[in-house]
Amino acid sequence: MKGVLEKSSSAAPALLSTENDDGTFALVSLRIRWELGPVVCAVLPARGRTARNLAVRPDVVVNLPQAPGTTGERAAPDAPWTEPSELVRPPRLLNCPVQLEARRVGELRECDGVSVQLEAQVLRVHADPRWVLPLGDGRIDLSAWRPPVHDFRPSAGPPRRAVPAPAQEMAQELGRRFPGA
Repeated sequence: MKGVLEKSSSAAPALLSTENDDGTFALVSLRIRWELGPVVCAVLPARGRTARNLAVRPDVVVNLPQAPGTTGERAAPDAPWTEPSELVRPPRLLNCPVQLEARRVGELRECDGVSVQLEAQVLRVHADPRWVLPLGDGRIDLSAWRPPVHDFRPSAGPPRRAVPAPAQEMAQELGRRFPGA
């Protein structure tokens, strides 16, 4: 049976690096949508450093890690863990087999009052050479990389916010006494 990779609204864990006001770099872990095409989408906390950085400086690097449980090379403790990007200022993470240099497209869009949506144009893709197909067209062999990407659920906008249960109900569920009750 032959498999086909179709474009979908899949979510992938990623580490985004952005540039701070003082020239240092910030790193945040979140889930992105990347349809193996030229645009990456992510929902960020509106008050977070990453959203503030991207509002002022549009450059971002999306570092995609290996799937949990896959074996990777361990770096020496004193080895560098970043390397310079080629087209944007934030650095790339060496331990991530796929790194996307990207630039924000348009402004960050408010989603629900607490989140903003980022759309970024992918400018350059860096992939571990062991996971690039030998066809000369630079495609990534997804069976070799085994990215933690493919959940293939349709995107319904920003993630839902959990509604907290009243404290007294939570205490009862846990078999504890609620103060003042």
